[in-house]
Amino acid sequence: MPAGEEETSVLRLLNEEQVRVSGHSRVQYRHSARKVLSPQGIDRVTDIQIHFDPSYETLTVHGIWRIRDGRREDVFQPAGARVIQQESELQNRLYNGTLSVVPFLRDVRVGDTVEVAYSLEGANPVFGGRFSDVVAVGQPYPVVHFAYRLLWPEGRPLFIREFAEPGVKHSESVTNGEREVVLERRDVPAVRSEDKVPSWQHVYPWVQLSEYKDWNEVARWASTLFQVPANSKALEQEMARLAKEPTPEARFFAALRFVQDEVRYLGIEMGPNSHQPHPPDEVLERRFGDCKDKSLLLVTLLKGLGIEAQPVLVDTETRQALDEWLPTAIAFDHAIVHATVAGRELWVDPTATLERGGLDSYEPPPYARALIVAPDTKALTVIPSPALAEPSVFVDETYVAQDRDAPATLEVVTTRTGESANSMRRMLAGVSVAELSRYYVNYYAKTDAKLAVVKPMTVDDDPVKNVLVLREHYRIEGFWSSKGERDFSAHSLHQYLSEPGFSRRAFPLEVEHPVFARHRITFQSDEPLNITSDHELVEGPAFHFESDTRADGKTLVLDYRYRSVADSVPPERIAEHLKAVHDAEEQGGYGLRLRGGSARLQRSAPPSTKGGLALLGVIAGCAFLWFIISQGTPAELWRKGRAWGRRRAFARKFDGDSQGDSAGAAIPVASAHELLATISRLRCACGTSSECEWEALRHEAVILGERHLTLVQWQCPACARARRAYFEDKGTTRAA
Repeated sequence: MPAGEEETSVLRLLNEEQVRVSGHSRVQYRHSARKVLSPQGIDRVTDIQIHFDPSYETLTVHGIWRIRDGRREDVFQPAGARVIQQESELQNRLYNGTLSVVPFLRDVRVGDTVEVAYSLEGANPVFGGRFSDVVAVGQPYPVVHFAYRLLWPEGRPLFIREFAEPGVKHSESVTNGEREVVLERRDVPAVRSEDKVPSWQHVYPWVQLSEYKDWNEVARWASTLFQVPANSKALEQEMARLAKEPTPEARFFAALRFVQDEVRYLGIEMGPNSHQPHPPDEVLERRFGDCKDKSLLLVTLLKGLGIEAQPVLVDTETRQALDEWLPTAIAFDHAIVHATVAGRELWVDPTATLERGGLDSYEPPPYARALIVAPDTKALTVIPSPALAEPSVFVDETYVAQDRDAPATLEVVTTRTGESANSMRRMLAGVSVAELSRYYVNYYAKTDAKLAVVKPMTVDDDPVKNVLVLREHYRIEGFWSSKGERDFSAHSLHQYLSEPGFSRRAFPLEVEHPVFARHRITFQSDEPLNITSDHELVEGPAFHFESDTRADGKTLVLDYRYRSVADSVPPERIAEHLKAVHDAEEQGGYGLRLRGGSARLQRSAPPSTKGGLALLGVIAGCAFLWFIISQGTPAELWRKGRAWGRRRAFARKFDGDSQGDSAGAAIPVASAHELLATISRLRCACGTSSECEWEALRHEAVILGERHLTLVQWQCPACARARRAYFEDKGTTRAA
């Protein structure tokens, strides 16, 4: 075991896999051995589940042995094992028919080693006997001995590419017409992952094997699966209905929105249908299908309408990293459609619902790379990145305040375009406007407890331009603090300025991209405002943040804009990124103070500095040096100094709590009830918090040494954003 890699509950002694390929047949032998080091490790070692697809695989359990005090005993009792259909992707509305054999082991103690060996014979016929495999040679835990062995027909092409660190021994030999490929590594260290790693980043070292020589072979294979059949009567009738639209653009969108909105997403992916779509007339008749079913149906309808279209395979996680892969049929997890309409190239996702807008505003999905399913496809195609020329989210708040004791009013107009409008439209399809308003009211009430609704929330939806506008109207009692102060925040942009749990990183930091968001705050007073205009720009490796402060008579305008410029930050630029985040946070708000007891206003004074005359001397020296370098005037330097103090004081009030964001910052809970209560207090980036039912949560157990964690995922009811948090079991019953 490598130094510093000691395990506390389970020691993995062996991870072994052997594969033999002959013709179209395939046999996999898997063998593992794990030693129990603590009472907590007993559950982990005895939690054995062997998965197989009965439509094409045969499972043989060779044995499960317990090794105690040097004695090896077979403890597998077939009569006591259970075969269950677990359907691990049921929450995603996917059914694959996979079965799991669950043996129940008796009398396993600390110090025992449990050894498992079984074979799977058979290969999914959808691949036509072609072989691809990926071999993980690193895990999030240390392994004493890793081994992979492939027996391959001599003379049959096989390509191997290693995405592995030094230390993996790769050997090959030929015996009796079989090529033997062996990958082996001893004392394999654990790979420690980090939070917010881009999905396309390889974290664990691995080796890829494939017999496809190029992407054309993969495209020709896929073309045999996505055959557009002869039109059935039902398909002909649907095409005739769609053909009544006056223009090719109108016919295209009529077909797209029919498949998106009227054919629900539900996948039956048993056996070959893991990759082969069901016939379009069958999908049309039953009105449901998965991504490939809906894609082939849409292509069939579009071709029947005279519109050029092809199915497309993409990987929603790997994206541009597919450029490094060997060609393989197992590279993709999603299907979309490529179409040419009125001379415009479009990439559309038939599984997305309630998308609106025209050809000019249609944004391609962010999948980066695609394999167009056509016999003449030679290589992967680059999907253009969505370009946001204007903010897709614009929060416009207008405050009107009179004297200290009079109530203020707040009007909020949130304008969403593009995919942001689509997301909100989907949210409103399942949540009433009144319910959405309740969440928004509670968000603002966290700052202003005496806030009241003046007018009900309204929604204006322009599907032609794909613009959705929410309007809120509030009255605020006690607008000013007891000290006559008021802070304003570009709160809608804070979600993009979060810090990672790991700042010393080996992997890139993921940044949401593309994002272009704007937050404007207008404050109207009954007295003139003596405030100097100001413009600040923060340029980081992943985003630009701009803030404008301007006053016109009795009106103060605070205008903030955030725009991403990259989808990740490399490890060597994390410090630069964090500085940009801090600088943007300091600029993301503004403070005002009543002058005396009147309604005359001035900027909040910078916070007092503790530390004595010595620290003041250092600050003064730095300020003078800053003045010399920047060649600014004393007045300009004083103005910027006050602005920095005001922004920093404001930013400290909104320092985010990263608790729950990572496994290292898991939230301790003692019961499922406490977990639900905690979730109801966790505020989403949009500002809302919500109560959730247990059935609405997706949760999975995570074991880190002695720690029992639960990763919980849910959806914000206000903005439809995916939420997740880690919890740690501190009670007698695990939260999961």
